[in-house]
Amino acid sequence: MMKKIFLAIGITIAVSACATTPINTSTARSTPPERIFAPELMQPGQDKVVLIVARDAGFMGSGCMTAVYLDGRKVSTIDNAEKVTFHVAPGRYILGTGPNPEGKALCRFGAEGARRETEIIAELGKPLKYRLALSANGEISV
Repeated sequence: MMKKIFLAIGITIAVSACATTPINTSTARSTPPERIFAPELMQPGQDKVVLIVARDAGFMGSGCMTAVYLDGRKVSTIDNAEKVTFHVAPGRYILGTGPNPEGKALCRFGAEGARRETEIIAELGKPLKYRLALSANGEISV
């Protein structure tokens, strides 16, 4: 009986240790400019909406960059525990993420099939924050 309890506790700890944990966007590292491929989205303005995309911290997937897409265009690659801040015009967009297709070795494996997307609506005066999370089985989500 005790073996089963310890085994269950061990499995729970092992699985939860593999999943990522949310980061605080105010203390997260900013993605360096060389990994931002849409410089026009970096220009703030009164007619723009702030869009922050933050990638969770954790061991799972930490060796690979994650691509960030806006309307199907790769706009950045983001590392473990980083954030990228964009300034977008009001409107509807498709925000996507997935393995970086230019990544090294296994980091780009199945990049297109693993992409996840969601519709976002940018409205003036309403900053947007999105979290990129990696599950224990390696699936990324927005």
